[in-house]
Amino acid sequence: MNVVSQFGTIIPLLEELKQVEDDRIFFSPISEGKWSSAAIVAHLYLWDQYIQNSRLPMMLAGDTLPSGQVDVQAINIDAQNFAHSGISKNDLIDKFITNRKNLLDALEKANLQTSFTIGETTLTLENYLLGMVEHDEHHMKQIKEAYEQR
Repeated sequence: MNVVSQFGTIIPLLEELKQVEDDRIFFSPISEGKWSSAAIVAHLYLWDQYIQNSRLPMMLAGDTLPSGQVDVQAINIDAQNFAHSGISKNDLIDKFITNRKNLLDALEKANLQTSFTIGETTLTLENYLLGMVEHDEHHMKQIKEAYEQR
């Protein structure tokens, strides 16, 4: 399976969450002092938007991306606020899936061997996506464990 396909494996997992009838689990913290599953999905959604709108054009051009200019904390706060703004579970998941599919479409057309630089680090688009797949897997594991514990 290529990395773009791997980056899409999160979609069926989130489709399964739409089938769970108790939305309280989705909007409750996954454990003490942690985000909710909703906030995690919103976090992934906002990062996908950031990648597609801000990073991907520069990556595809082989540019040097600024390092340290991403306000991770601000994005995470926005994600938490968005997740708990009154949006429904299914609407949030649908927004994520639509956005991820758009990003996947752009990536399908891209040369994954294109090199770019972030700060002092040179990466290919493929290497960058592998890191994003690991990021998805980390968060999906958290969500699965939260549902299994309840």
